[in-house]
Amino acid sequence: MDIDSEPQNGTPTSPQPQSNMPGAFEPPKTNGTNVNGEGPAPPPHKSNPTSPVPVAAPTPEEAEAFKAAGNKFYKAKEYKKAIEEYTKGVQLLKQILTTK
Repeated sequence: MDIDSEPQNGTPTSPQPQSNMPGAFEPPKTNGTNVNGEGPAPPPHKSNPTSPVPVAAPTPEEAEAFKAAGNKFYKAKEYKKAIEEYTKGVQLLKQILTTK
């Protein structure tokens, strides 16, 4: 015994969507439209990125300045600070020599 019932006009119908069910899809919503009805407004233009300013290459004079500062600290018996300044000078000198 079949219990299927068909509509009176003979065409099948889909069940009504239930929006309160978990996982139910809502009908798509349109994005905003412009006043003239052509669609959403485009995003604002971004400015072209600027190139970074090139850093001036270190000079041997800068390395000598670190050495001089180290000498001052050495004479003042501030040996830790003197070593830090000497180290900066040596590292700078290495950088100068490897970039040539």
